Amino acid sequence: METRQIVVISGKTCSGKSGLASLLEKEFGFAVVCNRRAAEDAEWRLRMDQPDILDRRRELDQAEHEQWMLLETQAKCGSEKDGRPLVVDHLDTLAQVLQFRQTFGADLVHVHLYASDPTLQGRYAKRTEAEVNPLPYDEVNQLSDQAEIQALKDDADVRVYTERSDSNDTLVRVAARLHLYTPPGIRCVDVLIGGQYGSEGKGNIVAYLAREYDVMVRVGGPNAGHTVASAAGTFTYHHLPSGSRDVTARLLLGPGMTIHLSGLLREIEECRIGPDRLFIDPQATIIEETDIGTEREGHLVTTIASTGSGSGVAAARRILSRGKEIRLAKDIDELRPYVGTPGNYHGSTSDRLEEAYRSGQSILLEGTQGSGLSIFHGDYPYVTSRDTNVAGCLAEAGISPSRIRKILMVIRPMPIRVGDPDGNEGHISGRLKHPTTFDEIAQFAKLDADVLNAAEKTSTTHRNRKVGWFEWDQFRKACALNAPTDIVLTFADYLKETNRNARRFEQLDSDTIKFVEELERVSQAPVSLINTRFTRDPDPSDLRSLIDRRNWTARSDRR
Repeated sequence: METRQIVVISGKTCSGKSGLASLLEKEFGFAVVCNRRAAEDAEWRLRMDQPDILDRRRELDQAEHEQWMLLETQAKCGSEKDGRPLVVDHLDTLAQVLQFRQTFGADLVHVHLYASDPTLQGRYAKRTEAEVNPLPYDEVNQLSDQAEIQALKDDADVRVYTERSDSNDTLVRVAARLHLYTPPGIRCVDVLIGGQYGSEGKGNIVAYLAREYDVMVRVGGPNAGHTVASAAGTFTYHHLPSGSRDVTARLLLGPGMTIHLSGLLREIEECRIGPDRLFIDPQATIIEETDIGTEREGHLVTTIASTGSGSGVAAARRILSRGKEIRLAKDIDELRPYVGTPGNYHGSTSDRLEEAYRSGQSILLEGTQGSGLSIFHGDYPYVTSRDTNVAGCLAEAGISPSRIRKILMVIRPMPIRVGDPDGNEGHISGRLKHPTTFDEIAQFAKLDADVLNAAEKTSTTHRNRKVGWFEWDQFRKACALNAPTDIVLTFADYLKETNRNARRFEQLDSDTIKFVEELERVSQAPVSLINTRFTRDPDPSDLRSLIDRRNWTARSDRR
């Protein structure tokens, strides 16, 4: 017989047996074993201790000499060919348990649940309060012989006192004893973040790597626009992970997201993403139209060139209001296919991540904006409304640092910031240490200045950008904050126009190679990916723009 985990549950009526079996099925994919007559009798399902079926159970026990659950379990093993674990709800005697042990050997785990009689009777009274003339508890409970109860307790591999445990509490305690939770040493999450002031080209890097991952997670808000060029054309992602329309990975929007509802729904439609792929955490914050038009948001637009997307105001309202006038993703009818409903939040990021950990799936977390814009570590007040470093992104997604395998930090040779607010003397978007112009960069790299200036517009607001020469001290600070395992260099053509034609590392301009070597010395990490060019109108005959120097892949072993 194929090896699989078999869990049998024993315990008195209302000790939590059916609740445990149901949650093992829902959360961990167990198949629940019922009597064979359940398929023909719609009233006889999981709750084998209900009054209306007790007489039939007694008849069946006599007819099949207390072997009906064993026979049903053997039949289930024959029909479930994939090794799916089974939970038997439930067994009443030690003799039945020993029959299972003889049949399944070391694969069997006996779980016994118990609580005090007043608690069990109270639960039963609550369960039957809507019934007319319900049977007394003692007539419903089939496990009353004290010697039998003690024998089951003594035999149990897992014994749980459910006096102060609801079904979810019991599940956690039993699942831990069954080793169903993934240990923290399993590292399967790679994180990609920006190392400067945003617009480092993260989107195209994520889109390139996306085909290697089973799950993609996005944090941040619509103020971060990630523009991606692919064979399907150019697309700017504001909510969905970059490259979503071109791959089949599961997509998770974490609880730290700020969502502009109409924008997200439009993005979902344009990328043709269905509820089977997209999962939105119920705790994600909804940006209201009033957030976008507030005086406070307008002040940020005119003083530090904020995108004005409403993300910051929505985040502030969530902190200050504590539930008043706050809508979360779980409150939005249009998002229910992706969020779920109370009691069944299939969009819960923590649950979906746990599934991925258990399955050994590869996970990519896409960060937002750049390290230099962090509200805590950036040049205040010229910062965004969240921590944009790896720690902040992990917190927004609900991922423990112990899960991290790789940290990729994306930088460009000439960092940019959004242009200063127009017509507001003394107001700036933030400082660049060594300011220059795109005309100077074009001359330096032998690029077309008109094309360069036309391309350098922000993805979200389409504003002009200001640019500077590379800031080594800022780069080192970002390395200290994020400890990247890999550096990604984008816009290599801004160092030399001929880099656009490079397909291998040695084909890069010699000064560019020296720049890469110095990046590696300062960061103490390899420059694993080098982007040679960005194009808004991709040539479908050759979309290659990345030199891949990695010595690793994110493809999971099961592939």
